[in-house]
Amino acid sequence: MAGHEHPEMAAANPILTPEVLEALLPDPRTAEGAAANPSLPVPRMHALLDHCLNSAALPPAAGC
Repeated sequence: MAGHEHPEMAAANPILTPEVLEALLPDPRTAEGAAANPSLPVPRMHALLDHCLNSAALPPAAGC
């Protein structure tokens, strides 16, 4: 993703493979685009949502 002015937009590209998207998820600059990418497998999307919902139930210091 080096050299991109908008890495978050590049992460949303639907031609990216699930493996590439997994590598982009930990990076705050690309996580949102990667998580919303239609190429991310549905079970992985559900796992991300579950993680965030479970974290939202914790005290603010442990949030998503």
